Amino acid sequence: MAFLELYPIVVAAILWGKQWCGKKILFYCDNASTVNIIKKGRSKEPCIMKLMRRLTMCAVFNNFAVFSEHVPGASNTIADALSRFQIHKFLELALEAEMDPKPCPPLFEILWTAQ
Repeated sequence: MAFLELYPIVVAAILWGKQWCGKKILFYCDNASTVNIIKKGRSKEPCIMKLMRRLTMCAVFNNFAVFSEHVPGASNTIADALSRFQIHKFLELALEAEMDPKPCPPLFEILWTAQ
């Protein structure tokens, strides 16, 4: 589960990391394990470590800092709407969201740690 929670955070860093130069980025997550992994910067799981390495390298190359904070699942309505493909509900909740979705890079590009 931590892999699935960390994956969109890494994708966001890849897609928008250049715009975050010099900033502190706080990710809210309803999975306590993922929050702890981000805070520690490591995991015993090899596939999660690939994601953490990618997140760390993205932060280093684009000069931003990553932080994570736990949010109760009931309060995580925008992310829940997206994860359930409830696009109309998502658009009602996230008024600032762009209307044209940004394509996600394929998984093999995300897990590849070289930049």
